[in-house]
Amino acid sequence: MKVLTLYFEEIKSRSSRYAMATNQLDISEDVQGAFSNFIFNKSVLALPLSLKDSSLHALPAVYTKSSGSSFQNDLNLLDDTLDPKTPLYLLLRRGDCLSAITFVPFRAPVDKRELYLHHRQDLVASFGAEHIKTSLICKEIGEITDARSWVERDAFRDETEAEEKTCEESHDHESKTTDIGYKKNQCRLCDRRMKNKITDEALTALGKLNNEGDCVQISLDSDLALALDLQASSLPPEQISSHLPMTHPTFTFYRHPNNRLYFIFHSPDSATVQQRMKHTMAIPGLVNVHAEDCGVHVDQKIEIHEPEDLVFEESDDKVGRFRSVYLRNGFQGTESQYEGLERDKKFYDAVR
Repeated sequence: MKVLTLYFEEIKSRSSRYAMATNQLDISEDVQGAFSNFIFNKSVLALPLSLKDSSLHALPAVYTKSSGSSFQNDLNLLDDTLDPKTPLYLLLRRGDCLSAITFVPFRAPVDKRELYLHHRQDLVASFGAEHIKTSLICKEIGEITDARSWVERDAFRDETEAEEKTCEESHDHESKTTDIGYKKNQCRLCDRRMKNKITDEALTALGKLNNEGDCVQISLDSDLALALDLQASSLPPEQISSHLPMTHPTFTFYRHPNNRLYFIFHSPDSATVQQRMKHTMAIPGLVNVHAEDCGVHVDQKIEIHEPEDLVFEESDDKVGRFRSVYLRNGFQGTESQYEGLERDKKFYDAVR
């Protein structure tokens, strides 16, 4: 208790010195308490902070669901906290390391983005470099919530720290925050940016595709969320066709007796054009994001328009009559390959 009291006093003294010396950042006792809880409570994944004028305000903390969850599944918990029009500071726990993220989305007002950017160094200095290992700027939600972004930044940070190693050793390993600033992703994260929401029931079912005959069928509901239509076990391959409805498109994951996991996109001609289009657009987010987050790796993608067309083949070639560009295996990572791709990439990368 004495250590906690002294820590509170140190944080309060430090923030007061910065506020008086620079007249820039005011950290209230509520924020100090929220930060202290974040430091000492390992179940707190993230602490969001909003900024009004020069005053910090603590928003509801985000807690992990279980100690054994993957970093990606933890990051998924931030979806309801981040808004593409609202800047904020986000203190994020990753293992034993804390990162201070300045989230300044493109769609937020310019003056608000500039305010957060102006105070980001004060934020780190106020809370202390001994706690904050990394400081960075993110402009898209996917740059925070996709683990692929963190893998890219790890490589960049490792290079930076290697260059600074000699300098740090000469200062007796003095605590120092690595400031990455803003580094644009090589992976554009199109699948995560465009993903549909998914119900907890469907997400839980996706995690149960380990045994021969396991089958999970999903489709878009009226709110365009991915919802569970069917979950079954021990289904023989010849019975899958009978479970494909003709009223609307469906996505079916099936663990074949040959141990391959098949993804079947059934897009019946009797469905409306709008239904077929919306389901087609939902495929990358379902397969690349939601399924992968559950540890589900598809071995073969199939597209059919009639149940009787379903044929399971052990092949790397496409199976079925494909409308979906995604299912033609014309993708490298999350990007479709098409004429003019590099030209379009340069255009979008230039947008600030």
